[in-house]
Amino acid sequence: MKHLNALIENSKQAVRYWWLLLLVGIALFLIGILTFVYPARSYLGMSLLFGWVILLSGILEVVLSTANRHFITGRGWMLAGGIIQIILGVILIFNVGLSASALPIFLGFWLLMRAFATIGLGGDMHTLEIPGSGWTIFTGILLLLCSLWILFQPLEVGTTAVVVWVGITLLFAGAAAGSLALQLRTAHRTLEERS
Repeated sequence: MKHLNALIENSKQAVRYWWLLLLVGIALFLIGILTFVYPARSYLGMSLLFGWVILLSGILEVVLSTANRHFITGRGWMLAGGIIQIILGVILIFNVGLSASALPIFLGFWLLMRAFATIGLGGDMHTLEIPGSGWTIFTGILLLLCSLWILFQPLEVGTTAVVVWVGITLLFAGAAAGSLALQLRTAHRTLEERS
């Protein structure tokens, strides 16, 4: 019981920064919309944009995971994923040729990493009996399926298809991050009520 109370108290402190993840979700969703609003943009521009999205997402996830020194659900996964995204984003921004030629592979692995992080966080939320954990796990599984589809046929996916898939996956990743942020907000309220 003492361990559970300590876990709940630490989790309350950890989820207070849920809004940072919501910012990531909004940014991803808006960029996904812009992808469809301006479909004539070049494939190279899409590659550069994708690099910036990954970099921004990584920075916000590192801030979210390190802003609180207390226990955070999924903190280790989020920190590692954020660092990997920062490195990948910098590589893509400063090497646009590589980014353009390997965009489907980068997109697939990025989605794969986000899928595992989302599923892991959903599992942690389920362990803490936080409402909505099933939805978080479900969105992680959908991200996993999208990433595997792209990774199993990266060369068959043409330029136009990549632009469409980037738009769709950015919308989906944004919605998933926003949903996860709202679940963390709910968790924060739930944990506050339990104390």
